[in-house]
Amino acid sequence: MIELNVRLFGGFEVRRSAGPIIVFSTRKARALLAFLARHPGQPQGREGLAAMFWPDSAESEARRNLRQALKLVRRALADRGDAIIVSQGEALLLEPSAVEVDVDLFERLHEAGTPDAIERAAALYRGDFLEGVNLADGPFADWSLIERMRLHEHALDVFSRLLADRLETGRTESAIDMALRLLALDPLQEHVHRQLIRLYLEQGRRGSAREQYHVCRAVLERELGSPPEAETERLYQEIRRCRVELPASASEPSTQSASSPPSPAVDYLLTRPAVAVLPFVNLGRDPSQTYFADGLSEDIITALACWRCFPLIASSSTFCYRERGDGLHDIAAELGTHYLVDGSVRRSGTKLRISAHLVEVATARYLWAERFDLDLHDILVVQAEAAEKIVAAVAPELQQAELRRIMTKRTEEWSAWDYFLRGWSLLNHFTTDDNARARSDFEQALRLDPAYSDAFMGLASGYLRDLFHDEAAASREEALARGLTAAREAVSLDPNSSAAHHALGTAYTWVEDYEAAIDETELAIELNPSNAFARMALGNRLDLIGQTAEGIAQMRHALRLNPRDPRRFNFMRFLARAHIALGEYETALRWARKAVQLRPEQPDLHFRLAICLAHLDRTEEARAALHASERLRPGFLESRKRWQPYADADRNEHFFAGLRRHGLFGQANSAP
Repeated sequence: MIELNVRLFGGFEVRRSAGPIIVFSTRKARALLAFLARHPGQPQGREGLAAMFWPDSAESEARRNLRQALKLVRRALADRGDAIIVSQGEALLLEPSAVEVDVDLFERLHEAGTPDAIERAAALYRGDFLEGVNLADGPFADWSLIERMRLHEHALDVFSRLLADRLETGRTESAIDMALRLLALDPLQEHVHRQLIRLYLEQGRRGSAREQYHVCRAVLERELGSPPEAETERLYQEIRRCRVELPASASEPSTQSASSPPSPAVDYLLTRPAVAVLPFVNLGRDPSQTYFADGLSEDIITALACWRCFPLIASSSTFCYRERGDGLHDIAAELGTHYLVDGSVRRSGTKLRISAHLVEVATARYLWAERFDLDLHDILVVQAEAAEKIVAAVAPELQQAELRRIMTKRTEEWSAWDYFLRGWSLLNHFTTDDNARARSDFEQALRLDPAYSDAFMGLASGYLRDLFHDEAAASREEALARGLTAAREAVSLDPNSSAAHHALGTAYTWVEDYEAAIDETELAIELNPSNAFARMALGNRLDLIGQTAEGIAQMRHALRLNPRDPRRFNFMRFLARAHIALGEYETALRWARKAVQLRPEQPDLHFRLAICLAHLDRTEEARAALHASERLRPGFLESRKRWQPYADADRNEHFFAGLRRHGLFGQANSAP
C-alpha cells in the first residue's frame, strides 16, 4: 500500500497519500530521504551514507549523525516498525511498496518506451532533479549534479519522441508545446528551433516564426559564438520573402498608468486563483539598471490590474523575493498564488532585450514565454510599451489556463467565475448554437452572483454576436435590445471595466450611434491600454465613419499587442475591408487570406476574400470563394446583397464594385 508520494523533479516534496506536505526538521534529514528515494528497494550501506553526508567527520561521529538523521526522518514519516525505511543489518532501503517516487516511475516509463509510457513520463517531468533545493554539500551535491544531468538527457529523449509523434500525426499546436519544452531544456538545439519556426509558419504565424529565428540566432551567438546553420538562414529568407509588413502605428504607445481606484471588493473575485508578478532580474553589467527592471515589474502589475479578472499580489509583497532566492513553489505557497509572472532584462548600449514568462505553479509549466527586443529611444516609453505587450499576451493566457482547470471540475462545484470562463470560450466559436450555450452559462453565473459585471458583459456579447448570423434576423430587434440592456448593466455595476465599456461600444455600433460607440471604445482603451480587442474595435469603428487610415493604425497596433489572440481573424477581417476602402487591394487580399487560413469555416471570410479578388480582376478565384461561402452556409450570399457596412452610399458602392463589374453578385449558387 502506497503511504508516501515523493517528488524529486522540480524540487523536493514528500506527502502522505492524499495528505499534507511532510516537513523535515533538518536539511540532512531531507537529503537522506531524497537519496534513499532515488532507488526504492535498493540497499544503501550505512558506512557509505555516513561518508556521503558527513565526509569531514570522524567515522564514529558520522555514524552517530546518521543515526540522528534517520531518527528525524522516521519521526517525520511516523514510520514505526520499519514499514517505510527498512533496516537490513548494515544497510538501509526505502520499502518500494510503501512509496511512489516520480523519478523512479519516470525512469521505468522511459525504459518501457511505449507511446503511452512516454506520454506519462513527460507529465512527470516538472523540472530538473532536485531543482532549486540545496539539501547537502560535498559528495551528495556531486551525486545530485550527476543525476540531474543524466535525467536531463532522458527528458530530452522523452520530449524529442513526443515532438516526432506530434509532427508525424499533424498535431501542430501540441507539437509547438513539445518544441518549446525541448528548447526550455536545451536552447542550443538548432534543429528544434527550425522545427518550431516551420510549425509557426504552418499556422500562419510569421511574426512568431521571425521572432523564433532571432531567439535562435541570439542563443547561438551568446553561448557558442557562432551564427545559425545555412539551413536556418534559408528558412529565415523564406519568411522574409512572404512577410506582411506592419508599419508603425500613427499613435505612440500609451504611457498612462491606470491609477483609477478599484471598484468595491467583490466576493467572487476573492475566490479566483491569484497571480503574482515577481521582480524582473537585471542581467546587464550595470547594477543601476535594476531600477528599469523594477519599473517594468510595477507597470506589468498595474496593467494586469486593468483586466480586473484575477486577484493580484501587490509589489510590496513580491519584491521582497528579489534577494531571497526562494523556489517558485515556495514563493507561490507563501503568497497563495496559482500563477507567477517573471522575467529578465538585459541592456546593451541602446538595445534592450526583455524575456517574460507565465508559469502555472501546480504543474511547473510555462504557459507562455516571449522575448522582446527594443530600442531605448525613450526609457519610459519603452518601459510602458514592453509592459503593454506582455500584459496583452499574459491576460488571455491566464484565462485559457483557468478554463483548462475548471473543465476538470464537476459542474455542481462551479462558481460564477467558472461559468463565465466557459461562456467566454464558447463565444469565441462564433456560431449561433455556441452563442446560445454561452448565454446560458452567463445566466447561470448571474444566478450565483447577480452583481457580476463580467457576466452581464458576456451576455451582451452573446446577443450582439447573434447579429452577425442571418439565422437570427427574425429576432434581430430583440437581440439588439437585450444586448444593449446587458451592456449598460455591466457598465453600471463596474464603471472601471474596460470589457464592459467595449461591449457597450459594440451595442452602440449596431444601432449606428457611432459617436457614442467611439466614445465608449476610447474609454475602454483608456481604462486598459493592453486590451487589444478594444483597440481593434476602435480601428473598425473609425473606418466605418471614414477615418480609415487612423483605423488601420489602431488595428495594426492591436495585432502587435497580441499576435496570438484567438480572435485575431476578426482583426484581419476588418483590416481587409479597410484596405479595400483605400483602394489597396493587394494588401486587403493578404489580410483576407490570412483570416480564411485561421478560420476556414467562416463564410463571411470567404466572402470578403471574393471581394478582394474581384477588385483585382481575378474572376475565377473570386467565384470559387463565393461558392465556398455558399457551401458553408446556404443562403448566405443572398442575405449579403442587403449588407451595407458603411453609412455612406458611395463607400458601399465602391466596396462591392468589383463583384458587380464581373457580374458575380448574382451567382450565389453557381459552381466555380
